Amino acid sequence: MAQACEKTLTLEEISVPGYEKIIRVLNREVGLHAIICIHSSVIGPALGGIRIYPYPNEEMALKDVMRLAKAMTYKSLLSECSWGGGKAVIIADPKEDKKKELLSAFAEAVDQLKGEYICAEDVGCSPEDVLIISKTTPYVVGLPHKKSSGNPAVFTAWGTFRGIQSALKKIYDSSDLEGRKIAIQGIGAVGFELAKLLFWAGAHLIISDLDQKKCLELQQLTGAVILSTEEILKTKCDVLAPCAMGGVLNSCTIPLLRCLAVAGCANNQLLNDSDADELASRGILYSPDFIINAGGLINVSLELEAEGYCPIRARNRVNRIYDQLMVIYDIAEQNRFSTHKAALSLGDYRLKYQIGKRIEPPYFHHASLS
Repeated sequence: MAQACEKTLTLEEISVPGYEKIIRVLNREVGLHAIICIHSSVIGPALGGIRIYPYPNEEMALKDVMRLAKAMTYKSLLSECSWGGGKAVIIADPKEDKKKELLSAFAEAVDQLKGEYICAEDVGCSPEDVLIISKTTPYVVGLPHKKSSGNPAVFTAWGTFRGIQSALKKIYDSSDLEGRKIAIQGIGAVGFELAKLLFWAGAHLIISDLDQKKCLELQQLTGAVILSTEEILKTKCDVLAPCAMGGVLNSCTIPLLRCLAVAGCANNQLLNDSDADELASRGILYSPDFIINAGGLINVSLELEAEGYCPIRARNRVNRIYDQLMVIYDIAEQNRFSTHKAALSLGDYRLKYQIGKRIEPPYFHHASLS
């Protein structure tokens, strides 16, 4: 089904079993080629970020957005946020192609969905970008003004920090980071904040990123050891924290790991669900990514509550990630299966019985400021 909007904007539905709605968005005048994916809205309207990335083709973009949207469903279920799972990708180079006209055209598509999908920042999409989007549609969170929460990176980092503490607690019966070796793969917005938190907690940092300038900056701040993107996976450490793109845990990389746990903020760290079983068989504790990295979702979702955003409430709710992961570790241990399967099983149970289903509609407080 194709729908023309504002002459040059075209929305076309793509049917995929297991997904509620997938829409191809095109506006050739401004070079927009995007996909909006809604995995589930059983618990509430779909909420998820916009990833701007130069995918080589639509097939790869579609595969990525589907994985990301599904992960958002489980992220919301397990963080008890009462939102559905959605995601959007814009096929573009964020350094070269990201222009106001492209973002505004995408915003028109979001507005056409009338709140079925609520967007936010993600890889390649900044709070300033979503502010541009908010000029066209109210269905956006994470805006840099007084009615919103701004950049959620620090909350995602704090949730990941708490998740690393939970992994250490499970392994050593102590969440103390003093002297522990933490290897961070990827020091983007969240990875950088995470490294600073770990530094002040006394951890020894090992870092890697394609951007050597960022590595050197972080090394000066924290004394971190810099490794190549290949070496970081092989280094001996207490915890490996993947904080870059997905699929890093797979049949090729897992045999190389010399860590006791994997706990990082990257989305879709497992290339396949079976990779979680391989980690478990090797005695490597895995903190499911859609739980440990839920801090950003928790933070921005509070903007949409009737009482409005409150950073103290956001912090306190993000702190619960530690307890949720401890529950998952126990479920996995008791049932002798992977932590990933434990998390999915709990999410499926909540989805089946609609536990936490949203009753109140979202409140778009910032719309009055537009």
